[in-house]
Amino acid sequence: MATKSSRWMMAVGAFIAFIGLCFLPAAFGQDADRTMLGGGSVIVATGLLLISAGFYLKARTLAASGVPPAAQANTKKNRKPICDRCAIEEPVIQCRVHQLHLCAECLNKHYDFRSCAYVPSTRRVAASRANAAAAGQIASS
Repeated sequence: MATKSSRWMMAVGAFIAFIGLCFLPAAFGQDADRTMLGGGSVIVATGLLLISAGFYLKARTLAASGVPPAAQANTKKNRKPICDRCAIEEPVIQCRVHQLHLCAECLNKHYDFRSCAYVPSTRRVAASRANAAAAGQIASS
């Protein structure tokens, strides 16, 4: 409801400011009347005040609505990957049967060659790229 009233306040303020600007030709015409300049400037100022009040009301309504989506996206992006079992170290391998990302410590406890199938963990993409780049720099030196 506040957004509709803020739109109306801005529209009415723009109309009042336009009416105030219409006083300017009377203030600067052939039969100039300096009181018209004062009255026109007061009306323009009133219109601009209504426009700014509408913007303020809209901003307060948007701020009260919640957290912006950009802030939510940043929290997920900076999360460090962790082991599904101990939740302490980075995972090195994934058990495809149980869908678990495991660190080296937890892999020793989980290992069963008869039923589990293991693949490298996909959660370490950024770390593995950094390690590959570092290895490439060492090898080229």
